[in-house]
Amino acid sequence: MSTPEQLDPTTWRAAPQPEVAAPGAWSFPEPVVSTLANGIELVCFDLPGQHVVSAHLVLDAPLNGEDPDVEGVATIAARTLDEGTRNHPGEEFAELLETEGAGFGIEVSLSGLQAVLDVPASHLEQAFALFSEAVTQPEISDADVARHVQIRLAQIEQSSANSAQLASTAFRESVFDPASRASRMSGGEAASVARVDGAAARHFHAEHLGPAGASLVLAGDFGGTDPHDLAQRWFGDWANDAQVRTPQEQAAPGARRHVVLHRPGAVQADVRYGGFGIDRLDPRWPAASVATYAMGGAFLSRLNAVLREEKGYTYGVRMSLTPLRSAGSFAIGGSFRTDVVADSVRLARELADVSGPEGRPFTAEEVADAVTYTSGISPLRYATADGVADQAAVNRLVGLGDDYVTRNLAELRQVTPEAATQAYTSLVDVDALTLVVVGDADVIADPLRDLGFDDLEVVRTEG
Repeated sequence: MSTPEQLDPTTWRAAPQPEVAAPGAWSFPEPVVSTLANGIELVCFDLPGQHVVSAHLVLDAPLNGEDPDVEGVATIAARTLDEGTRNHPGEEFAELLETEGAGFGIEVSLSGLQAVLDVPASHLEQAFALFSEAVTQPEISDADVARHVQIRLAQIEQSSANSAQLASTAFRESVFDPASRASRMSGGEAASVARVDGAAARHFHAEHLGPAGASLVLAGDFGGTDPHDLAQRWFGDWANDAQVRTPQEQAAPGARRHVVLHRPGAVQADVRYGGFGIDRLDPRWPAASVATYAMGGAFLSRLNAVLREEKGYTYGVRMSLTPLRSAGSFAIGGSFRTDVVADSVRLARELADVSGPEGRPFTAEEVADAVTYTSGISPLRYATADGVADQAAVNRLVGLGDDYVTRNLAELRQVTPEAATQAYTSLVDVDALTLVVVGDADVIADPLRDLGFDDLEVVRTEG
């Protein structure tokens, strides 16, 4: 039992503290790049000690290549890839994959598709054969497609009932030109998804998935396995003469819009306030990233410090950049009590205007904090084979280059307060931003109009 002296905090002695050294030099791993016989680019990261190998097959199938009548067909077709193959139909395929301890997934984005495999290195050969089957010889049965259509329709209905998701969807619809695929949900809208059937899903696979423009990223400890030989055996003979490659769409901005989506009786409102933005290849990207982190990316960022800590209007508010392959968007977003929505928007607008009468340029301390955070988290983010493979796949999908992470970190370290302020003000004009609020319009519409949002629309929605 402890004595009173031991429990008395005045008698405690601080243990010797280790010295905290500056972080060491770090760079993103460099891959070995080669080409398979059919033209697929193979990108290999040999990572000793990473005994779970990660494989990402990046497929050049941008969503603007979907038939507009059945938008969402790419998502439905992708979700059926592991539901059975020609050689292993139905549940047999899933059982074989499970036997190998492997995980299979699909990622769908505007720029294309990724098929993802994670498997213990000791089971790599067997799992890779199944990985190849899922992508090149899927069954895509009518029953599986019909089931996934119903799942997707339920997801759409659920998202429309969720205030935060509805705000994000409405913001995207407003910020991008209606003709841009980026203005609509990646998984398709309800009307077009409902028209997807087995024939449409099989047609999408046959016409859009193939080796042309594809990249295969492998990361992990391969042991005695030659990754090029493995990839060649299971993907090098894949051919698809019917493959059609669709040029990547250049996203276009929509007209500025101020809108409230009415939710009667809602006790809080979800706000999105932002506009059309830039992609990661824009020379302003590093400085803009630093600026948005200072404005709304950290717990004690400018927005959070006032709207959460000082005013208590919200549990949290953020400002973020969302890049596409070309262009993108940026937004201030958060949930606020209904009775303070107008004042929250007023304060957010004042804080966001760093060049106005009440504005403040970004400081050296804010820039240093942003750079330190990004530089410090990168080695952790890419500490696993999956983290490395995922980033390398994104680099291929949106054309960033293998050295993007290392190059971007170097450019971040060169950002000055002046550069951060200039990049930010070139994007953020508070008088030209789109405002989307999901909440009780009967309470919040008039106060927002009093702030100067004279053209505010009120959209009455069900639910």
